[in-house]
Amino acid sequence: MKKHFADIPYHYLQIVKQRFKRLLVTVKKCFIKGSEKYFPKSTQNTSFIERFNLTLRQHVSSLARKTLGYCKSKNNFNNTLWINLFNYNYIQFHKGLRVKITETNKKFKKRYEHYTPTMKMGLTRKALNGRFLLTIPILPSD
Repeated sequence: MKKHFADIPYHYLQIVKQRFKRLLVTVKKCFIKGSEKYFPKSTQNTSFIERFNLTLRQHVSSLARKTLGYCKSKNNFNNTLWINLFNYNYIQFHKGLRVKITETNKKFKKRYEHYTPTMKMGLTRKALNGRFLLTIPILPSD
């Protein structure tokens, strides 16, 4: 983490769960970097990352458990993963990010304004498409 986020301030919480015969016994919170004040109580759990892991497993067959869709090449796996992450963040609208529209004079009105994660973050104004991914120039890395 220190290597990849050296110039970005971050806070890191690790949750360690102990089980005995499939029953949850203890949940221990370890604040690796930062303290409890940086993590509101509602975010001190693993549900967000577990939901994201499930979404990735559903979209990338190589990540699914007990699958025949294994990947022989690490390069192909990385490319597939990045294409799916691009789709998740830039193309696909998320139901949890939609905003209800309060306008009421139209018979067939739009009820919600839909957003992608990058639209909510202010990185893009509209959802991108697959053509953008295929036609964007890629600069050579040194």
